[in-house]
Amino acid sequence: MAGWSGWRRIALLVTMSATLLGAGHAAPPPIEHFTRTPELDDVVVSPSGKRAALLVYGKNGRRRVGVIDLDPVAQPRIVAGFDDADVNEVMWVDDDRLAFEAAEPAYYVRDGGAGSFAVDHDGSNLRQLIAWRYTTQRAGSFVTSRVLPYSWELHSATHDGSGDVFVQQSLFDAKGDLDRVQLARLNTRTGELRNLSLGIPEGVRRWWLDVAGEPRMLSAYRDGRTRIYRRTADAAAPWEKIADFDTLKDPGYRPWHVERDGRMLVLARRGAGAALYELDPKSGQPGTEPLLAAGMFDIVPRKIIDSRSGRLLGVHFVADRPMSVWFDEGLQRLQRSLDASLPGHSNVISCGRCESARHFIVRSSSDRHPGEFLLFDREKRTLLPLGVARPWIDAATQGKRSLHRVEARDGLVLPVYVTRPAGAAEGQALPVVVLVHGGPFMRGSNLGWEAQAQFLASRGYLVLQPEFRGSEGYGYALFRAGWKEWGRAMQTDLQDTLRWAAKAQGADAGRACVVGGSYGGYAALMAPIATPGVFRCAASFAGVTDLSLLYDITWSDFSEAAKTYGLPVLIGPREDSAALDTVSPLKRAAEIKVPLLVGHGAGDRRVPIEHARRFIAAARSAGVEIESVIYDDEGHGFNKPGNESDWYGRLERFLARALDAAPASASK
Repeated sequence: MAGWSGWRRIALLVTMSATLLGAGHAAPPPIEHFTRTPELDDVVVSPSGKRAALLVYGKNGRRRVGVIDLDPVAQPRIVAGFDDADVNEVMWVDDDRLAFEAAEPAYYVRDGGAGSFAVDHDGSNLRQLIAWRYTTQRAGSFVTSRVLPYSWELHSATHDGSGDVFVQQSLFDAKGDLDRVQLARLNTRTGELRNLSLGIPEGVRRWWLDVAGEPRMLSAYRDGRTRIYRRTADAAAPWEKIADFDTLKDPGYRPWHVERDGRMLVLARRGAGAALYELDPKSGQPGTEPLLAAGMFDIVPRKIIDSRSGRLLGVHFVADRPMSVWFDEGLQRLQRSLDASLPGHSNVISCGRCESARHFIVRSSSDRHPGEFLLFDREKRTLLPLGVARPWIDAATQGKRSLHRVEARDGLVLPVYVTRPAGAAEGQALPVVVLVHGGPFMRGSNLGWEAQAQFLASRGYLVLQPEFRGSEGYGYALFRAGWKEWGRAMQTDLQDTLRWAAKAQGADAGRACVVGGSYGGYAALMAPIATPGVFRCAASFAGVTDLSLLYDITWSDFSEAAKTYGLPVLIGPREDSAALDTVSPLKRAAEIKVPLLVGHGAGDRRVPIEHARRFIAAARSAGVEIESVIYDDEGHGFNKPGNESDWYGRLERFLARALDAAPASASK
């Protein structure tokens, strides 16, 4: 277990970072600067605000839990960690005890390779709560330990002084699909479990509790439909169904919070973007006027609850960047004051007893700064640096990011994020990388610091990140416009983004490449087929190559419900194989006339390796210029920084060759 030298190093690096901001650099940052794990990953304040938990990396490269006393400020101490696993999430059970989850850094976690634990703030009384094993029956007997088996996970803390946490169990049907999620209270000291799921409807997926810790709202899913239930504060009361709608085709709503007085708040799409509404108690439907909205953005807010009073004081959410809105006037003034002290940054405040707390944790970040953590003392009005997430990143070398609204050829407005290399003048003709997000039915980006975009910008490329039709986070209309448009309008959105950048950003559209992972990898491979002559190269990692395989491969992690109710609506029915073949790169590989870079993880279960193997063989048979790499120890993404660095290096050299630019790598 590491000593105090690691913590002093964090403080030293804070100072170094500040002195380097104005320094010039002839060479771009090394690739490893963009793939290294953060030195300080998160800071979580305790319910009273007297302590904070920290997720930090040790000398063995594993993420551990530390605790720092805040009143008064003391040296941090490591309280839990493992030689072969990372701590991935931590929460405070009460002011003296924490619960956390840990797992092996691998695409496939072995039996027993992950679990949930609880430990006191001084590192004592460590107890395992959940083990990723199918049984916790002790060898040689039929006695079952109080360690919960695989399928259980932490849900939330109670903060009621009981030492309990809420845990949930996922139960699966005979097909292997998720059937329902049950909720229980677990004592972190004794292992005693109390079931809260008696009498619940079928298909429950999510739970919402009131301030007293009683379940008050549920959402359930069955046969492509979502159902919303509520009940009174009486734990013996029956559940009442108040909504029933098609999960995809009806915008519907989602429960979000139950106030102390029983009022229920929900997230619903009634305008440009999803907003926060009060639920009408009689109709069971959202009201007509939003309590909080953010224009074209769908807000997905995180609650700020005072741990003593239980009052809802505000929300954190992401619009074009991370931001906060406080319903408490005094705390909103504090937010404005901190924003004025840290201009140009998004400053996210966390607190326990927010109404009375002296100390607050502030995470401050920007498009060019990956983030640092500071301690604000409300009495002294001072900010003390606690640590920097990536102290090796020099903000002066990072590109400036901006958000634009671009009109596609059919008039649909697309949000587009642009990262311009540091030092590049506005309108300067630069080679272009169109970076396509995965999903595709998810939000892609915001104006925060982003490793891959900044890596590409550091190599001299203008990086365009379009939120093409089908993307979530920008209203139901944009999401709905992407249905069954794989390889069609979703592709021309990329071309329209490039055309806009050539006119408005001075982009050199004659030197453009398309790059992406997962769906983005599919879009990269489809681009030279659907829009020939637009891009000079394409690079795909973990990309879908055959849409029929999404239905047919049985060893993927797509559920049968997704194949029955989701994929037919979003990409097209499996029976229409001719239509799916038309927009499958595998079936049209011979039409590709540009060089390709293809990478894949051998253990990928979302897009199994068969997609890559079949496509690589077809492309080579057709004479396509293709470079490929298979990472045997990766899945659907990167778990090992060394592999990600290798991929970035390959991508850098590939782009330089294809776009006639000399590689400028400073990589080891």
